[in-house]
Amino acid sequence: MAAGADPGTVSEMTESSAIDGLEAAFATIGPIVKARMVAIAAAIHPDLRPAGWGVLRVVLTGAQRPDGEAVTVSDIVAETQMDKSVVSRQLRDLKEWGLVSVRRSDADARVFEVTPTPEAIARHQAMRRASRAQYRAVFGEWDEADVEKLTELLGRLAQSALHRLD
Repeated sequence: MAAGADPGTVSEMTESSAIDGLEAAFATIGPIVKARMVAIAAAIHPDLRPAGWGVLRVVLTGAQRPDGEAVTVSDIVAETQMDKSVVSRQLRDLKEWGLVSVRRSDADARVFEVTPTPEAIARHQAMRRASRAQYRAVFGEWDEADVEKLTELLGRLAQSALHRLD
């Protein structure tokens, strides 16, 4: 560092450089992730779009709850952060395609419960097998510890971004 240089400035430049690199990496990977979501949705149903896949993913994941509680439309809205009208539209399509069933709760008629159909579960399992094979190909030359570290860091990023990025 040059005599008289402000140490805060050097630190800010290093941090700025790291953030610039991160932003460039996201700009590169963003379109790849978007294309992946389109491909995953299409693997489930040819007319399914990423928004519908987001809804179906919540239903499929929720069907595996240890407490056995049904997924509600409100749960889907909260999890996806989509407008209720968008979720309703997606559910209508998913129901029409035979991928979900929607029924009023026995406990509260104002609440609608959503469950995946056996067809949705089967298609999801097939898609997951194919997806795992693709990820194995992408990360085939990586050390397992590096994949675990990336998973940990992406999880931390998701939690931080959930509440801080607009």
